[in-house]
Amino acid sequence: MQVYPTTPAPLYPYTITPVWRTLLSEFETGSEQRRSKWVFPVYDVNLQYPVLSATNSALLWAFYMARKGSAEAFWFYDLYSSAHIAHYVGVGNGTTDIFDLPGKSTSSRTLYVDGSVVSSGFAYLTGGGDGSSDRVDFETAPALGAIITVSFTGYLRAKVRFEEDRLDRENFTINLFKYGIKLKGVK
Repeated sequence: MQVYPTTPAPLYPYTITPVWRTLLSEFETGSEQRRSKWVFPVYDVNLQYPVLSATNSALLWAFYMARKGSAEAFWFYDLYSSAHIAHYVGVGNGTTDIFDLPGKSTSSRTLYVDGSVVSSGFAYLTGGGDGSSDRVDFETAPALGAIITVSFTGYLRAKVRFEEDRLDRENFTINLFKYGIKLKGVK
């Protein structure tokens, strides 16, 4: 999967918003019942750019066109390294032993399988994953259905798509500066 261009750099601050899916039911008494439909969030991203050169504007336009608007998902990496807690890595199937981590240039990692810390029987690999993410290589593949998560410091990787499916080139360029470009998180 392709990675969103880091050049030109967007204006800071940009926003990366975790989005959860919760089913809410209200009762006549005023109480609520809440049920989380997603165990892990997706991330929406809103980027704004300063006035861009024609070359940089064309680079972002070409990326948008290659994704066919909102049709094709891609990776977005946070531009600043920070701490991330209990992010989804994958689900064991009993045979796969290498999993992509949800970040790159990761350090201070803590690996969990079904919520329990794993301290041995694996190695971290720098890069090499989809979109150049770091990876974890288990000596023995995690059991079928085992949920793998990780806490780390590094650049968060989010799977996103363009929110807008219909933009002409002029509005695309204007949006970069005035309103920003919105990327919608996907599972």
